[in-house]
Amino acid sequence: MRERRTVYHHQGYRLRSYTELLWARVLEAADIFYLYEPDLVRVDDGFYLPDFWLPNVGIYVEVKGDWPTEEEVRKADAVMARTGCEVVFLCGKPESDMESLINCGMYARGANGWHSNISPSDLHRLVRDHVGLAAWGLIRASVQSDDMDWVRPVGHIIEEFFLKQADRSDMEKVLRSTHAEANSDRLAIAREISTCERGLKWFLDRQEFRKSQRAAA
Repeated sequence: MRERRTVYHHQGYRLRSYTELLWARVLEAADIFYLYEPDLVRVDDGFYLPDFWLPNVGIYVEVKGDWPTEEEVRKADAVMARTGCEVVFLCGKPESDMESLINCGMYARGANGWHSNISPSDLHRLVRDHVGLAAWGLIRASVQSDDMDWVRPVGHIIEEFFLKQADRSDMEKVLRSTHAEANSDRLAIAREISTCERGLKWFLDRQEFRKSQRAAA
């Protein structure tokens, strides 16, 4: 049985779950630039910290091990109302077979409410048609099981030990500071919008949520 860990070190971040790590790899394999936990958004009953922000697409991404609860969806609605930016849920721990991602899906808001009819096969076609099969191969490979994921330097183990001993507020301060520094470093590197980012924007622009938002405006 794998040890339950407090954080997963990746790209200078301290990701909070193995599922987040896998989705981060998917984004990187697709050449989609992201920042991790950059914005603490005030909502009616407190604050909400979306997992990822995709600057070149203009959406927040929330990673969930399963489909979001009603409370999580309500908070996502509040974030969208507050910021004007969409929240998309990536659900499940992505795995891959010979052709596609499996055991995962996307949950997004349309004109008639939230829906989960954006499947991995839709994403497969999106990448295949706009980028090519080679890119899709990189995405599939990014979620394949790797025993090295469970090998950690001693320094990481010691850091996780102290994070576990800290109270929640102190741990959050450390993580927020660490992520802010990593985000700043990533933003300092100039980069152009990628083909996958253009494709994702095109795909989302076709969804009823954005059409209804433009009509309301």
